Amino acid sequence: MSKISFIVIITLLLSPQLSICQCLPQSTAYKAGEEIWYDVKYNWGIIWVDAAEVKFAVEDAKWEGEDAYWFKGYGRSMPKWDWVYKVRDSFDAIGTIQQLKPLYFHRNTNEGGYKVDEKYWFKDEQNIIKSSIITSEKDEKQVKTLPYKDCIWDVLSAIYYARNLNFEGFQPEQKIPFNLIVDGKIHNLFVRYLGKEELEMPDGKIYKTIKFSALLVEGTIFDGGEDMTVWVSDDKNKVPLKVQAKIKVGWVKAFLRSTKGLKYSEIEPLNP
Repeated sequence: MSKISFIVIITLLLSPQLSICQCLPQSTAYKAGEEIWYDVKYNWGIIWVDAAEVKFAVEDAKWEGEDAYWFKGYGRSMPKWDWVYKVRDSFDAIGTIQQLKPLYFHRNTNEGGYKVDEKYWFKDEQNIIKSSIITSEKDEKQVKTLPYKDCIWDVLSAIYYARNLNFEGFQPEQKIPFNLIVDGKIHNLFVRYLGKEELEMPDGKIYKTIKFSALLVEGTIFDGGEDMTVWVSDDKNKVPLKVQAKIKVGWVKAFLRSTKGLKYSEIEPLNP
């Protein structure tokens, strides 16, 4: 991946519990009206700074007359750091309710003056993805069609698909493959299930979690390899609680800040 959006990094950080390459029969882990907020910290030398915030949300939608989910992801740098590197990102994805297959994806980002406008239309009946990409490097619209055979995900719908998986059948160190389209290219990646672990959050509360590492794509942000770890709540919500990843210029961490409209009861810590 050449130029990669800030929120793409975060969604990749939050999605490595992704999938065995199969499609789900139904969605169960969330509902329309859910909102989740994250605080993003960046390792600057010997200190960690509050660099950004990210919000994810789910709404009901219609796509070609059929009921669907509208997934939203928004990211921005904190105002006090805008003078260093201003980020304003928005992501939208439409997916089917029953199998969570992606139907449409739109990325509109502006980071440090570098702009990307990227759209995908998923044509499942034809096994193709139609794409339209405009960047600051190439003002001319790039339009192409990509073939695909197995289930495939954009970086936003992948997160919600992942939250519906039953992790009980996984064994520690087991690799779980998934297909992801980023920057107009399809990548065959995998995550490694690391088992269950108790996680202490910055506020001192401890939670039961499911832990993973993820294989990253080598590019301008990542060196490649399994330098990403994610902890997901070990309950029906399966909400990512913490993520950390090594990047070329330090480390990034994302911590869950707040939730609203969860389908199931609030995520309960072990120490009230």
